Amino acid sequence: MSAILTELHRRQPLLAWAGWVALATLGLCLVAMALDGRTFNGLSVWTKPAKFAASFVPWFWTLAWAWGVLAPEARRGFAAGLVLWVTLAAALYEQGWITWRAALGLPSHFAEDPLGALMYSLMGLGAVLLVAMAALLGVLVLLRGDQAQPRPWRLAVGAGLVLSGVLGGFTGMAISAQATPLVGGGAGGLPPFYWSSTGGDLRVAHFLAVHAMQALPALWLLTRTGAVQVWLGALGWMVLTLGTFALARAGLPLSV
Repeated sequence: MSAILTELHRRQPLLAWAGWVALATLGLCLVAMALDGRTFNGLSVWTKPAKFAASFVPWFWTLAWAWGVLAPEARRGFAAGLVLWVTLAAALYEQGWITWRAALGLPSHFAEDPLGALMYSLMGLGAVLLVAMAALLGVLVLLRGDQAQPRPWRLAVGAGLVLSGVLGGFTGMAISAQATPLVGGGAGGLPPFYWSSTGGDLRVAHFLAVHAMQALPALWLLTRTGAVQVWLGALGWMVLTLGTFALARAGLPLSV
């Protein structure tokens, strides 16, 4: 494990450190959850910032690892720099605002007060930028990957990032458009995700979408297959994601 973490810092130190900051934020949120009895919609006010911090840890570290799949000159290019700084800025805003609203005991998502509504709309822009930058990094890996590394591996990393960006954006915008992730059911469910157990929940599809960037590389590492199998894996993950999205839109729960 220490060798992997050292390699993360070698590949992209800023993203590696961002992952540590997200992990520390998660720890602080869990402590706050234990000490602060305030709730919102039946859950601790610290649940949402904890979930976002937990999601940012693999997000940052996956991007840092993917950095090492780029050709050396591509890592220093304008497009890579854009991915780096936009990702860090958007994530800082998202996590900061969500955590601040939790401290105030107010909702960060679908807020009805004027400031909360404005900042939530900006959170939507931040989310779009995050998934767009993941997709852009994936395109860079596909077009300007390190030729010394196996082609199927470069394909798995690049396609996974593109899928996360495209499907993550699609599912996230669907949640935002209907002002709730729930379809015909109530909030709450089993931890740690608290997906609805009484109706459809679009967060299931969104979760699968954003984790395509880990799923496809993991598939290749486990099987060491060729490019055709990687494409089939990408297709399968897309079908799984869109299938859970369709079930959620039909009001069918996937958790109990």
